[in-house]
Amino acid sequence: MDASYQNTTLPELDEPVPNEKAMGLCTEDLGCVERIKELHDYLDMVKKIGKPGCSEEVLEVALSSISSLINLLSVASTPKLHASL
Repeated sequence: MDASYQNTTLPELDEPVPNEKAMGLCTEDLGCVERIKELHDYLDMVKKIGKPGCSEEVLEVALSSISSLINLLSVASTPKLHASL
């Protein structure tokens, strides 16, 4: 056997060190999950308030607000184009 092929075992590694970036992402994900739950709670409130039998004014405010929110979110979620010089 050639000497270059001897001792081809992988070096043993110590216990893995927690990756701070991964831990940060996990924490951010938990924060995001909490905000999504909060968003769902608000949507449930809108459904409860805007149920059949509510006033025309309530429906108009709800529809107008949701429409504005959708427009804002659409603009905020579109990728930004970078001008080339």
